[in-house]
Amino acid sequence: MSTIINQLNRRLESDLHEINHESLNSTFVGYSNLYRQSIFVKQFAKEQGYYTEKMVTNQLNDRVLGGFSLNNTFILVLKDCSPKDIGEKIDSNLAFEMGQVLGEYHLKVKPFIRIKLVNGQFDDYLAKIDFFKESSYKRRLKKLTGQFLPYKKEIKIELSQHSKFVLHGDVGIRNYKYVDSKLALIDFEKARLGPVYQDFIKLFYQDFDLNEELIQSFLAGYSSKNPNYHLSDLTKQYLVFTTAIGIFNYTEKIEDLAFRHIGETMLDTIEKK
Repeated sequence: MSTIINQLNRRLESDLHEINHESLNSTFVGYSNLYRQSIFVKQFAKEQGYYTEKMVTNQLNDRVLGGFSLNNTFILVLKDCSPKDIGEKIDSNLAFEMGQVLGEYHLKVKPFIRIKLVNGQFDDYLAKIDFFKESSYKRRLKKLTGQFLPYKKEIKIELSQHSKFVLHGDVGIRNYKYVDSKLALIDFEKARLGPVYQDFIKLFYQDFDLNEELIQSFLAGYSSKNPNYHLSDLTKQYLVFTTAIGIFNYTEKIEDLAFRHIGETMLDTIEKK
């Protein structure tokens, strides 16, 4: 890592140091004589993530200063906005504001060339289950598949009709920050076209712990900016189902018992319907 920092410092005439960041990407901050200001530098392993974050950021603010490739990785240089973590406990007022911020994001960010699409909303997700190791959650997923297959056509049509917005792709408390004392979203590399309800799911299960008061406050804030988020209960359940598949696909590769428990809780709620 010191080699990367040295190369970046030479190129950017900077004094960067690495910072802890809840991401698989490396991030750095420091003063740049080249840009004559403090900068935030993000290193991406994949070009699509770099490109997506750059395109979305350009629609939201003027933070992008430049970008380049380095050692088969992709470097995005941004103005440092000194984001602050949300320190307080989430209450209904904060949940309402979080909903407003996401609603504004969905309205402001427009599709762009090469944006990732959520393809294979049905068959690709279901095919993943066959490759999971034998487990209780695999058996539960296989059983629940039969709950959605008879309505495959209707679900696909509804998803197609409502996949018009650019999703954030990773909505959670860790990606809400205070910037200049105002609540804002960060980290846009997973942005893609899809139904906005998909951006709610992990937040509701993971950060809100299915607290109904927080969920309703969030939806009230969201609908005050963008009322176009409603789906049928069946399609919402299907999106929870596919989100659980994604979680198990991750935890099959990287052991994360807490995250796997979130996926199991998702299956619990579907089975109770």
